[in-house]
Amino acid sequence: MIRKAFYFLLCILFSVAILAACTKSSQVPEVVATTTVVPQDTEVVATPTIRPTETQVFAMPIEVWHLVILGDSTSWKLGKAYASQIEKDVGVKVVLKDYAVPSLSIGQVINALKKEGTIRIDLSGLSEAISDADVIVLYGNPMDSYIPENLSDSEVCLFTFIPPTNCSPGTNEKYISDLKWVWGEIFRLRNGKPTILRTMDMYSSWISIWNEKGVYLACTRCWENLSYSLRIAAEAYHIPFVHRYDAYNGVNHDEDPKEKGYIQSDGTHPSDLGAQVTAELLAQLGYEPVPQP
Repeated sequence: MIRKAFYFLLCILFSVAILAACTKSSQVPEVVATTTVVPQDTEVVATPTIRPTETQVFAMPIEVWHLVILGDSTSWKLGKAYASQIEKDVGVKVVLKDYAVPSLSIGQVINALKKEGTIRIDLSGLSEAISDADVIVLYGNPMDSYIPENLSDSEVCLFTFIPPTNCSPGTNEKYISDLKWVWGEIFRLRNGKPTILRTMDMYSSWISIWNEKGVYLACTRCWENLSYSLRIAAEAYHIPFVHRYDAYNGVNHDEDPKEKGYIQSDGTHPSDLGAQVTAELLAQLGYEPVPQP
């Protein structure tokens, strides 16, 4: 009798064990978070991360990105530096189409995109390049974007170094309008495809000359109004903006970038270091496409 009771109890325990095992096997496996401990003497280098918005599907190509640099001679060397930066950060191959050409104005960009008026030969194929571009960086000067009766004197800060007389924000109204037109045309040419769009302002490599000629305050006002115009046009399309003026000249815009090694021996254009600084500023903005307007 005792033996039967023992076997009966053993069967009950065995059944409970089987039931528990089956129940455990039907549960979803638990995900255990792990933490990587970095030695204190190891330098950790942060790299930009692609983070699309919740409402946007990140559909950039996974193997090759086409980069267009569209700017004047202050954009020289930037294409190579930024392409290299993208390849390092994202792990894609970058094909560069470099339209960094001397004295490029936004008005000349408009002529090339409209295919009317005088078209620069070095802007040949621009519309097609934009149509194929996954990444576009734009900067163009305002020299062809002034209303005649409201002409800015900002060019005197570049060439003659005499006191400018008209650098008020109102002188840049047409420039802002022209910039917005170019951005709108870029969106039209991209036709809904995800595109990383970036823009930047202009540095000054003439701080010491401006001080020597007594035009520093007046020319700084011109440059700050120019920066403001570029930002306003970019903000209309939610396009991230690089403050190249702050990076080269300091937040008070009184530092000489030549002393930082950002300007090459000609005294005007970016050195390799200066171009790399701009590329790193662009990288800090991340690599998220701009939403469609």
